[in-house]
Amino acid sequence: MAIINKPTALLLGGGGAKGAFQIGAWRALAEAGTLTDVRAVAGCSVGALNAVLFAIGDPEYARSVWQQIVPADLLARGSEGAFFSREGLIRMINQLPLERISTSGIRVYVSVHDTAENQPVFFELNGLSKDAIRTLLLASSAIPHIYAPERYLGREFMDGSVTPEGDLCIEPVYTQGHREILMISMKPQLTLYGSASTGSGNLKEKYPDCNFTLIKPMRTLGNLLTGTLNFTQDRITANLEQGYRDAKSQLGYGTGFPKNRAEVTVQITEKMQKLFPNAAMLSGFLNEFGRRFAPNVPFPTLGGNVFYDNIFEVDGWRLQQHRAVGMQIHYRFLDANNVRVAWVMQPQLLLDALTEYEAIQELRRK
Repeated sequence: MAIINKPTALLLGGGGAKGAFQIGAWRALAEAGTLTDVRAVAGCSVGALNAVLFAIGDPEYARSVWQQIVPADLLARGSEGAFFSREGLIRMINQLPLERISTSGIRVYVSVHDTAENQPVFFELNGLSKDAIRTLLLASSAIPHIYAPERYLGREFMDGSVTPEGDLCIEPVYTQGHREILMISMKPQLTLYGSASTGSGNLKEKYPDCNFTLIKPMRTLGNLLTGTLNFTQDRITANLEQGYRDAKSQLGYGTGFPKNRAEVTVQITEKMQKLFPNAAMLSGFLNEFGRRFAPNVPFPTLGGNVFYDNIFEVDGWRLQQHRAVGMQIHYRFLDANNVRVAWVMQPQLLLDALTEYEAIQELRRK
C-alpha cells in the first residue's frame, strides 16, 4: 500500500471487545506513516469510542484505556430494558478528556440507529458538550437486546451497526468530500467487492471515485460470547496484538513481501473488471497466460468461503485472495464449478500479465 498523502478519512466499525483490534492496528499504521493525513474519523459502536480516542491523539493512552477494562465494568446485570448495565462504560467515558474533541483538528463522527425511522444517523461530535458526546457514544454502542437504547434530541437511538451502512460509516466522510478512505473493520469476511454475509454491497461500484484501504482480521475474533462480549484482559491483549500483526501484514511490511501489495491487489481487480466482461474472455486469458504463474492441475475445491476472499467474479468464475496472515500473496482462479484452473503466488506477475494482455487487446482493435 502506498503511503497516503491526501486528506484521508479513517473509518472504524463496531464489534464490542473486538475493538481492541483497532487500537493494535493503529500502532502499525502509525509506524508505517499512513495516519499523518487523517482529517476525519467516523466510528460505529465501539468504533465510535475508538474514534474519540484517535481524535484525542495518544495511542499509548488509548491502549491504557483498553487495558484497564474489566468484564464487570460492562457486563454487570442491567435493569429495565437492558440485559447489562452501562454504568462501567459511563465511568470510562467520563474519564476521557472529551473537551479535546471540540478543539481537535480532526472531525469526529459517530453512527447511531434511529429506532423510530429504522435508519442510520450520523452525528458530528466537534463542538458538542461532554454530556452530548457521552450520550451519543452510549447510543452508538447500545447493542440491541444487550443494552438499552439512549435518548438524544427527543429521539431514541441504539447501536449504529444494525445496518451495514451504519457500521461502515462511509456516508458522513464521503459527504464531507473525502475520497481517500482507510477502513479498520473487525469482520474478516468484509471485502470491498461485496459480501453476502455482511450485506455491504460492492463499495468499489457504489463509490467509484474513492480509493479504499481495508484493514481487517485475518482470522476470526470470536462470536458474540467469545468475542464481542469477551472483555477479559487476556482476550483484549490478544486482540491488540492481532490488530498490530494483521495490519503490518496487510500493509506489507514485517513479512518480507512488497510494501505495495494491497495496492497491487486493487490494480489487479480494476484491470480484471475492465478486461473480462464474461467468463469466455477470462478463460481465454488463462489459457494464454496461466502457465506463466505456476504449474496447475485442475483441482476441485469447496469454493473457498472460509479462507479466501472473492475479489473478482464473472459468470461464476472467480479470482480469490487468501485471507491468512502472510498468505495474501496467494491468488487462485476458480471456474463456475469451483475447480481451480490457475493460481499465482506473485501478485506482480499477475498484474504484468494483465497489462500485457490489455496491450494485446488494444493492438487487435486497431
